[in-house]
Amino acid sequence: MRTTGSARGKRLRLSAQAAVLAAMIIVGLSAHIFYGQTKSGSEAPSPSDGVSAPVQFDVVSVKMHPPDTKESRMQLLPDGIRLSNLPVQDLIVQAYGLVLSDQIVGLPNWTNSERFDIEAKVAGGDIAAFRTLTLDQVRSMGRPILTDRFEFAAHEEKRVLPLYALVVAKDGSKLKPSTLSTQDANARTGLIQMRHASNANGATPALNELTARGVTMDRLASTLSQQGLGRVVLDNTGLTDRYDFKLTWASESVAADTNSDASGPSIFTAVSEQLGLKLEPKKGPVPVLVIDRIEAPSLN
Repeated sequence: MRTTGSARGKRLRLSAQAAVLAAMIIVGLSAHIFYGQTKSGSEAPSPSDGVSAPVQFDVVSVKMHPPDTKESRMQLLPDGIRLSNLPVQDLIVQAYGLVLSDQIVGLPNWTNSERFDIEAKVAGGDIAAFRTLTLDQVRSMGRPILTDRFEFAAHEEKRVLPLYALVVAKDGSKLKPSTLSTQDANARTGLIQMRHASNANGATPALNELTARGVTMDRLASTLSQQGLGRVVLDNTGLTDRYDFKLTWASESVAADTNSDASGPSIFTAVSEQLGLKLEPKKGPVPVLVIDRIEAPSLN
């Protein structure tokens, strides 16, 4: 039996993992990444929010990922999902809409170190209904996988934590409404792609570029939460459309180095100057998921 343990020292590690998720290039017939999202308003999303899907997966396969294959993918297919090279802690993040390591307490080390390939499909009669599900509903379908295959159990607590509110800057938003066609394969969720350019020695990511198409402010707030800020970002912009935009910023160490050839703005400056938005620090209630039980999965 594998028992749970303290995860308080994993904050930066999980933030980095979430950033890697955001940076994945997704491929496939209908390729979307399903990120954790934050609520609009002053409160972070609750892991126990009443999000459920009208259908559930009929067939689920869980396998150990081959150690010689490093590529990671998260695909939303017409009849299900395919997750490759995924640590179970990231499945928990996705299934419960979490964005910060402080929102998970008590994960054992193996949930980050061991990688799995998970494929799940709905029954043939449920495909039409599955294709109409929201992003939150698709994510919530990961919860039965955790319960059935990992014997997962957890409960929610709330803690007052530092966070950032994403608001419109004093001079107004610079965002333009999206031109993404409703017939585009990415129209259902929007599309975010990230690229990371390294320093000349390749040791440290220098510049980060986020390209978004058809993306909501909730989705942007969630993605910003995953960039190692150490805080949940909440959408307080009041902007309700979908937008196309590009955001480029330097890593914290590079932004502070005026002698670097790859110098650039900090993420805070970039959000302000390029998007006409602002990240305001504040404190507020943030739900956390306390792990009661998790076991090594049954494989098939």
